[in-house]
Amino acid sequence: MSIRVSEEELEKFKQAARLEAYASYSEFVRRTAFLKATEIIEKEVEKKKGKE
Repeated sequence: MSIRVSEEELEKFKQAARLEAYASYSEFVRRTAFLKATEIIEKEVEKKKGKE
């Protein structure tokens, strides 16, 4: 997977990865995206359960 980011965005990813003690900024991006995707999916599942 590849994403396009500006230099400013890349520096923010690198800084956040250092602050959170990730091995690399790409690991930070991947794990953060995974957590957000999981959150979205869980919300959708809960929404569908509420309609039943």
